[in-house]
Amino acid sequence: MIATSIFTISGLSIITLVVAKKLEEKRKKSFFILNVISKSDTRIRELYHRAVSLYSEGKEKSSFFFKRQIPIHSKNYFNKLLSFLKEKREQYVVKMRDSRLLKKSDGISEFFKNMSEIEKGNGEIHDVCENGSQNTKEKVK
Repeated sequence: MIATSIFTISGLSIITLVVAKKLEEKRKKSFFILNVISKSDTRIRELYHRAVSLYSEGKEKSSFFFKRQIPIHSKNYFNKLLSFLKEKREQYVVKMRDSRLLKKSDGISEFFKNMSEIEKGNGEIHDVCENGSQNTKEKVK
C-alpha cells in the first residue's frame, strides 16, 4: 500500500515537472514550480557545503585533541602525580623513622635475639621429639 502511494506521488510529480517545463518553453516565462526548485537547489547546495566544512573542521579539531592534547595533558598529570607521591613517600619515611614502633629500648627485636641464641649452639638442635615418628620404628602400612 505504501509503495503504491509513493509510486503514484512520484509519477505525478514527474508529470507536473514535464508539463511545467513545456509551459515555460511556450510562454518564455519562468514557471513558479521551477523557480522554487532552482532556488531550493542552490540553498541545499550551500547547506551541503557548510555541513561538509563543519564536518572537516570538527574532524581536524577532534583529531588534534585526541592525538596531541590528551597525551600532553595526561603526561603532565602523570608527572605531577609522581612528584606528589614522591613527596608524600618522603614525608612518611621520615615519620616512620621517628615512630615509636620502630624504636625499642633494647635496639634488637625478639626475632633476632632468638636467632642469636640458636646460633650459639653452632646450629645444632638437641631437642628430642617424644611423639614424633622419627623416634619410633614404625613401618608405613
